[in-house]
Amino acid sequence: MTPHWPRAWGIVPGSALIRSCPEDFIVREQLGFDPSGDGEHAFLHLQKRNLNSMDLLQRVSELSGVPPRDIGISGLKDRNAVTCQWFSVGMAGRAEPDWRALESPGDVQVLAVGRHQRKLRRGVHRVNRFTLVLREVSADHAALEQRLQLLRDEGVPNYFGEQRFGRGG
Repeated sequence: MTPHWPRAWGIVPGSALIRSCPEDFIVREQLGFDPSGDGEHAFLHLQKRNLNSMDLLQRVSELSGVPPRDIGISGLKDRNAVTCQWFSVGMAGRAEPDWRALESPGDVQVLAVGRHQRKLRRGVHRVNRFTLVLREVSADHAALEQRLQLLRDEGVPNYFGEQRFGRGG
């Protein structure tokens, strides 16, 4: 059943199956700045699959011995997706672990590790880039192309909270 959310661009011009597998929904968080290369905070760029941000934060906490409150993220990312996001870990006075120990095939991959002077805070990233795969598309081709052009030009609403992430999302 289609949710009755407000629609920015009117009636949907067709139907499609979305998110039939995690690879159908990819989110790439972009900070908008580069970690400075020095400082007490380890900056981890992690890719996760079928795992929510808080579960991965807990894994980072367990590996590093750093309490969750001293680990920063810029935003929550979906569970049922492949997402790339940054974590900061306050490492003052602590030995740096081998971050590759976070890796698990098909689950978590360490993309980059750096250092920065400040903890990552909610909302500081510049943008999230989304890739969505639509399957079993049923729509008038011309109407769909017109709608896609409108989305490219104008963007989409930023739904957030329970209606977007769902319980445990």
